[in-house]
Amino acid sequence: MPKCSIEFHLVPDAKEFPWQKEFASLGRRILREESAEGLVNVILCPDEQVRTLNRDYRGLDKVTDVLSFEWHAEGILGEIYIAEAQIKKQAPRYLNSFKAELRRMYVHGLLHLCGHDHMLAPERKRMREREDFFLTGKLS
Repeated sequence: MPKCSIEFHLVPDAKEFPWQKEFASLGRRILREESAEGLVNVILCPDEQVRTLNRDYRGLDKVTDVLSFEWHAEGILGEIYIAEAQIKKQAPRYLNSFKAELRRMYVHGLLHLCGHDHMLAPERKRMREREDFFLTGKLS
């Protein structure tokens, strides 16, 4: 069985990551089923931090909801940065609560770390199927 662990962080460190126990359990399940291993750091942070990372690493000077960074280091799978205010803002567009949208972006970020992408239509279809499976427990 692959070794995996998930740590949650907030920037600034003002409170505890919401629904940490539930999200950690889901994350370990995803990593096991996707045969991924290593530490994943999940950072819930201000939009401006995500915008800076998006600009510096993707050349896009705008906020986005989630960014995943693979670490090519022993024992570390990667990091997921989630823009808290952006998630709150976009949740109603997808008819989601904050928790449901945060969960959706968390799953999306983990799947990126597991090698999924959505740049091409077939990849997008496969990634969406995996997201739906982990979010609803049903295959599409």
